Amino acid sequence: MKLDEILRGSYQRYIARDFLSAHFFDKRIALVVDGIEDANALREVKAKLLDSYGDVPVCVESDGKEHATTVAKLDGEADTLVIEGCPLTECKRFGYGDFDELMRRLRADDGCEWDRAQTHESIRINLIEEAYELVDAIDSRDAENIREECGDVLMQAVFHTLIAEKNGEFDSYDMLTELCRKLIDRHTHIFGTNHANNPDEALAFWNEAKKKEKKYTSTADSMDRVPKNLPALLYAEKLQKRAKKSGFDWQDPEGAMDKIAEESNELKTADDAHRNEEGGDLLFAVVNALRLYGVEPEMALKEASAKFLRRFTRLEQLVAETGKPMTDYSLEQLDEFWERVKREERA
Repeated sequence: MKLDEILRGSYQRYIARDFLSAHFFDKRIALVVDGIEDANALREVKAKLLDSYGDVPVCVESDGKEHATTVAKLDGEADTLVIEGCPLTECKRFGYGDFDELMRRLRADDGCEWDRAQTHESIRINLIEEAYELVDAIDSRDAENIREECGDVLMQAVFHTLIAEKNGEFDSYDMLTELCRKLIDRHTHIFGTNHANNPDEALAFWNEAKKKEKKYTSTADSMDRVPKNLPALLYAEKLQKRAKKSGFDWQDPEGAMDKIAEESNELKTADDAHRNEEGGDLLFAVVNALRLYGVEPEMALKEASAKFLRRFTRLEQLVAETGKPMTDYSLEQLDEFWERVKREERA
């Protein structure tokens, strides 16, 4: 198709320097890039096109002449480049706009029956599961899995936004406006007059701006707004961090460690009616100590559990090699196997 025929329909037009700083393009309508000043600019535009569109056909105009090629073969000189629009399902690369369009297609009246049937409540647990899967991928340092799980978490957020839009609660512009406004208002050291010399100062400015935004009436009010359905260790840690902001905290980990010993003794002597309460106090004290030592309780326990499973699996293998069931061994004997497993790991 010739350039003039493409430009009779809808198209988006960029000067080369503006195109290089743009992020999202509507691939369903034609793209025109002109104002390409030299070979260096063409190379930069080519790289951006490959990243955004892939190696798709492109119409090139140079010195009033036109020829067709593909993005990967772009070379020489060019005044104007044009890429035709294509259906969503034929795109080689996708951006946020494409994703939003795809999700809207699935939620349309003639879209996917399952996607259309979902509510905030029906997919609530999905978000929790996807978030944990992303954390697991991060812990595993698996870049490919992190990429996939980031997409899954994003999908859940967009899914809830589209459900809210259909319910008349808010739309994607409302959601993104609030998010962008928050980022601007809380980064007072970037978009305001404050100046941060290090990450701690930046976080302090963020927290101060958040406090004003949320209109907390007291520290207890801010603590009460911590989500109650967080994992228990994380919930306890967040409460303690907010208490710290008002000065209610140990000066050093030693005080917290003494508290652990105190709560441990209280659990030992507790009757049936108070054992649950004292057990909770002990866990809360442990969270305090770990926080003061700079350890994330949730992650520390997760890693400890993984280590226990790994060692127990090996212990079970060693016992099986003797031809006897584990129940034939005393706890002291099993502990000898356990120590052997630990020595193997150290070796």
